[in-house]
Amino acid sequence: MTENPIILEENSTVKSLAKLKDFYKPIHIYDIYLEQLKELFEITFPNLINNKNYSSQLKIFLKTKFKDKVRTSGVWVYFPWNGKLIHTVKKEDLYELRTNRNRNLITKIEQEKLKKFCIGIVGLSVGSNLASNLIYQGLSSDQLKLAEFDILETTNLNRIKAGISDIGRKKIDVLAQQIYEIDPYITLNLYPEGLNEKTLTHFIGSNKKPDLIFEVIDNFEMKIKLRLLAKQSRIPVVMMANLGDSILVDIERYDLNPNLQLFNGLLGDLTENILKNPNGDINKYAIQIVGLENIPKRAVESVSEINKTLVGRPQLSSTVTIAGGLATYIARKIALKETVWSGRKKFPIDSFFDEN
Repeated sequence: MTENPIILEENSTVKSLAKLKDFYKPIHIYDIYLEQLKELFEITFPNLINNKNYSSQLKIFLKTKFKDKVRTSGVWVYFPWNGKLIHTVKKEDLYELRTNRNRNLITKIEQEKLKKFCIGIVGLSVGSNLASNLIYQGLSSDQLKLAEFDILETTNLNRIKAGISDIGRKKIDVLAQQIYEIDPYITLNLYPEGLNEKTLTHFIGSNKKPDLIFEVIDNFEMKIKLRLLAKQSRIPVVMMANLGDSILVDIERYDLNPNLQLFNGLLGDLTENILKNPNGDINKYAIQIVGLENIPKRAVESVSEINKTLVGRPQLSSTVTIAGGLATYIARKIALKETVWSGRKKFPIDSFFDEN
């Protein structure tokens, strides 16, 4: 189970810092505080960068940020899983630094809205790329919900950003640690059992209700039950399907239309059939949900080879990476209440480069 970072807040006593070091005995200590303060000065006063008074003004700025001999300056963060102790800036300053290069493509007011927008991600194979993209752009940085039961296997490394030292660990733990190392202040609500009858209601309704859910799982019964509860709670759901060199995006805006049919009404009576027979032909269900017409020939042929010459459905890192970018774009549009309608969109990557 993932441990949270140990955070020694600004203005703690020097004795508290000494106790932390003595108790945890960090393997590596990184003091980036001064360099971050210089960055903070530059983004706060960009007009002074080429000014003759730059150095003198920087000294004045830095003097206000360092405490006395009794109190600590900045924040100390210890990561138990790798033994690293980091001297860094406080929460608000770190977020300001991390998102500065988004401006003015994203305004400060918009960025604050994105920060507070709570997103839930169900399934952390493709979903792990979605999550890291969201965090890098500063979305859901107050609170993020993640659900995944599976462990990382070597064959997952064609699309999941991890290393061979992570093999055998829970995917959710690997991702959580990566996110904490980007933003140690984030609140992660983790569901290491994935979504099931026990955890689904808690995922939707406990702590903070998600403002948006990304669904990227293979459990077809849970796909439907998740949507039924999301519809009841008026939470939009986005499904990302990676099909060879194509991405299929299904957007269901239950927040705008609580009467919207599941899967935008594209599946007919399939949802009822799945609920009646959840252990039916899984490969057949998969093809019906995304539509045979949307699946490239090689991908269709691959499905028929599962448990014969293949152990699972093939996916490509190139497509998964692009899907992460698309998901971040969609989440940003929905969070800022810009126009994103319900419906199905297909992004055939190879067609963008056709000579014709």
